[in-house]
Amino acid sequence: MNIDLRKYIEKNNMFDKNETIVLALSGGVDSMVLFNVLTTSDLDLKIILAHVNHNKREESKMEYQMLKKLAKKHNIPFEGYEVEINDNSNFHDDSRNQRYAFFKVVAQKHKASKIVVAHHLDDQVETIIMRLIRGTSFSGYAGIPSIRKDRNISIVRPLMKVAKEDILDYARDNDIIYYEDLSNSEDFYTRNRYRNKIIPLLRIENPNLNERILQFRDYIESADLVLDRIKNEFIEQNSFYNTVNLENFNKLERIIKIKVLTHIVNSATNNSLEILYEQYNSIIQLCSSNIPNQSYSLGDNYTFKKEYDCIYIEKDVPFKKVNIEITKCGEYFISDNHSFIFSDKKIEHKYTNNFELCYNSEVFPLYLRNRENGDKMKLKVGTKKIKDILIDKKIPQSKRDKLLVVSNKETVLWIPEIKKSLSNDPCIKKLYIYEVK
Repeated sequence: MNIDLRKYIEKNNMFDKNETIVLALSGGVDSMVLFNVLTTSDLDLKIILAHVNHNKREESKMEYQMLKKLAKKHNIPFEGYEVEINDNSNFHDDSRNQRYAFFKVVAQKHKASKIVVAHHLDDQVETIIMRLIRGTSFSGYAGIPSIRKDRNISIVRPLMKVAKEDILDYARDNDIIYYEDLSNSEDFYTRNRYRNKIIPLLRIENPNLNERILQFRDYIESADLVLDRIKNEFIEQNSFYNTVNLENFNKLERIIKIKVLTHIVNSATNNSLEILYEQYNSIIQLCSSNIPNQSYSLGDNYTFKKEYDCIYIEKDVPFKKVNIEITKCGEYFISDNHSFIFSDKKIEHKYTNNFELCYNSEVFPLYLRNRENGDKMKLKVGTKKIKDILIDKKIPQSKRDKLLVVSNKETVLWIPEIKKSLSNDPCIKKLYIYEVK
């Protein structure tokens, strides 16, 4: 191989010694090579094998059983899942979403901090070229990251700088058994057409295509870091409760506008929605329009909204009231991707939204609920109606009743991202409250 994978992993500190990881094992050459490398490394990783059967081939069930036997042979835990896909759905997108949802469940079950997948350099080249043709965000042109944080889980791709040819050579030299998906040779799917027809033609034009694409990626990544710093400064000064000040947004350079829009889309959708260049154009035009209170559909039930001198993203789902009584410390879930942690000890993980509640007597019960008419918050001097606080903060009317608050029986203590109560009472004890998204 042109790259020593084990040294590459050590150099980039992808794993800690004795760390528990979930390895996505398809049975193809890429994941089987990665399995071999990780199980023969000196890292002594605690590996959980996760296999997804897509039920698209007759051989799938046999391969499932063979991989299960492989796990047993190596005394490694095995988790399997069968994908259920609607015939009318986008198979690749839906199956990917189901795969990663399953991997996250497995990671949570086994308390693993990383999900490891076998994407490689050729996958990266395909992805970047496809996005160049289709269009994407500026960051999107950098392709697939080697490491991506998704809430408390990292998606790690150790083979991202390894060419497919090197992987095949490794498999041959080490007598690695793997299964071939013959559907990869069919041109029905978009990625297959790029892999089988378009990219081979590009390699004829330039045999160093991989190197040129990586060079392009490095340029984009470097420029993106600079743009991110500018974007972060803007967000820090102009963002509140997932909304962005419209007037100041319209003053930005176009490329920074796109970065800000990407940020609020990713925040609202947990990185599940990709916005195309044409959509950014439409949104930017909408923002500069003199027409107030406009909206734009982003797809997947998400809508971009301009309202009350603010812009934000909202999911079009029926409003479900929240009213949870908090009687002890622990994690309380609003949804699968949204929870609050109540702890009597400070948590080292830095959550952006947090509140330190001072008290000198019994603190529970507390309430995690939606805002209600008549709610008030105690400040250093007197109290203030929550309604007036929201007006001062220019929170859009459509978002006010959906706001979550933490309260006791008398007053609101915290409106995440908007306002914290202030008290002159003695602080004998502290309760730490964290919002996790």
